[in-house]
Amino acid sequence: MSLKEKLDKIDSEIEIGLKFKATDRLRNLIQENPNEIELWNKLAELYYESGFLDSAGKYWILTEPTDERIKKCVEIYEKSVNYSGYQILQEIVFRGDKSKLSEFAQKKLSELESDSKEKTNYIPKFNPKTNKQKKNNSDHKQTFKEKLGGFIFFSILAFIGILIIIGFVTVIKWIF
Repeated sequence: MSLKEKLDKIDSEIEIGLKFKATDRLRNLIQENPNEIELWNKLAELYYESGFLDSAGKYWILTEPTDERIKKCVEIYEKSVNYSGYQILQEIVFRGDKSKLSEFAQKKLSELESDSKEKTNYIPKFNPKTNKQKKNNSDHKQTFKEKLGGFIFFSILAFIGILIIIGFVTVIKWIF
């Protein structure tokens, strides 16, 4: 499914009142496409309309504040995390390529990183998520030790089974 189809599905969910599901889908899309600031803005807008101003500010933090409501929400969010660059970086989890962002977003991320470095002496880094599935290693050939271990294990199981059968037969002979 393309990004446009996914966004259309999210829009239809919002229209029928499934805002929680839409926010989950948007967060997942942001993880898949972190450089698409439109997704961040769409999620921020959804939070704003729902009355969650601090969450809206969290997702508007990389957007240039062209509107008074954006400034207000970002301020509320920054205040809620005590203006901690480290905390903000931990919460927004930006996994994208900074060079593909707008100049404002690059500057904001740099400010947050320098604040984090200054206050905690650490800058959180997040590697991009990849949806690559692990390959099945079907070329694996058993070594002699693995074959011997399997043989011994199944031999012991067979021996225990034989002993159980002999035990039942002996008990039946005693009874009758």
